[in-house]
Amino acid sequence: MIKIEELVKLAKNGDKDAYTKLILLIKEDMFKVARARLNNEDDIHDAVQNTIINAYVNITKLRNNQYFKTWVTRILINECNRIYKNCKKDNEIIEKYMNYNFDEEYSDEISDFDNIIKTLDENKRKIFELYYKENLSIKEISKLLNISESTVKANLRRGRQKLKESFKHIPLFIIILFVFITTTVIAVSIISYIKNLFETSSVGANNDGVLMAIENMDWYQEVDMDYIELGDGYKIKVEYLLMDEMNLYLIFDLQSEEDISEYDNFSIWDLKIKNEKDDLICDTGNILNNQYQKHIGEKLIEKTNHNMKLLVYMYTDSFPVSRPLNINLLQVALYNRNIKEERNVIYTDINFAIDLIDKFVNREYTLYNSDSETINKAIVSKTGFCAIIENSDLERIDAKLIDEEGITYKCFYIPILNYNGNNNYGIIISNYNNTEREKIKLVIKNIVLELKKIS
Repeated sequence: MIKIEELVKLAKNGDKDAYTKLILLIKEDMFKVARARLNNEDDIHDAVQNTIINAYVNITKLRNNQYFKTWVTRILINECNRIYKNCKKDNEIIEKYMNYNFDEEYSDEISDFDNIIKTLDENKRKIFELYYKENLSIKEISKLLNISESTVKANLRRGRQKLKESFKHIPLFIIILFVFITTTVIAVSIISYIKNLFETSSVGANNDGVLMAIENMDWYQEVDMDYIELGDGYKIKVEYLLMDEMNLYLIFDLQSEEDISEYDNFSIWDLKIKNEKDDLICDTGNILNNQYQKHIGEKLIEKTNHNMKLLVYMYTDSFPVSRPLNINLLQVALYNRNIKEERNVIYTDINFAIDLIDKFVNREYTLYNSDSETINKAIVSKTGFCAIIENSDLERIDAKLIDEEGITYKCFYIPILNYNGNNNYGIIISNYNNTEREKIKLVIKNIVLELKKIS
């Protein structure tokens, strides 16, 4: 019988079957814990389901595999406490009206949450989903969507009024009650999912500013495109992207008609990206033309028997402003990291364009300069601080950023190959994203360099 530690190890590598086996081993105990803390059966099932999702998303953070059950139980207890605190008032409403007898015509018309709110515009619908379906507070929604609490309240109020007009013969409290009874509260929102996908430490660049921007400003784009056939039963698409002045992330989703479980990874071997002027942004297949070679990272983030998802990450001195990103794929490789001979290279030649949304086309940043020739360029944007610096020894260096209030931010250094024909440069990144400061200090090898905002 396979040990729980081995199942955890497999699950950490994206094996969903192994994770399912882990949950089956402890599911009964999970329900015992939930029932000891919650009285409502719906809440109990929600707590267990949310914990299963939450643990799956964060399983790579578990340090000691043998303590998997203890770790999951701790997540479950926190989830029970959250549900009890946030849903106490809602549970009282449900208990009060649970036996309310409404006509069959009502239940047919309000059969699910999506049907109820489909008459609302996109902004109100999103707020209704977060408030009623995901059970977030007005304050949490305000922070998540980067809008004021009064705007959230106003949209909720107008949305309720719209529902009253759409369902004139149905009391509004019945509609809201039906939402609570028939929908599942999802603990891990799309934001949490995206943060997990774009976790920069997974590709070697520990820039928490990117994660902060995803959480606070929805700083990502869900790409609306169909799968493109590669041949031999394979198809691919870009699922998400993120872009700022120095970072570009693409999530590739590869699907196969055949079972590909023999492979444990896939890679984009030959990728070309151009802007709307046909200027080359990236060419991973030609090291002579590609100044970003060695500045590209890949990380497998999800794997099933017929599907793999890959995070491709690039950083450079600047990404151009362009509405479309024109992408050309020539080679995709599936392989097993432990067996060099076990690989499948798909030769193709597909071209497609991704139209960037406005916030990526019109992205804003603050530029800083310095009297020191060490600093080639320094910017602060929504996703953090980036600077191009001269560093002749090409080794990783210790650096930190200090703002006007004396708060220190850790920095991460990445050497650059062939920057303007020179190898003596590197990129420093940090999670500092306050664009209003007039001055900041960058400390490199204990040398303090003052950066001044360019008006």
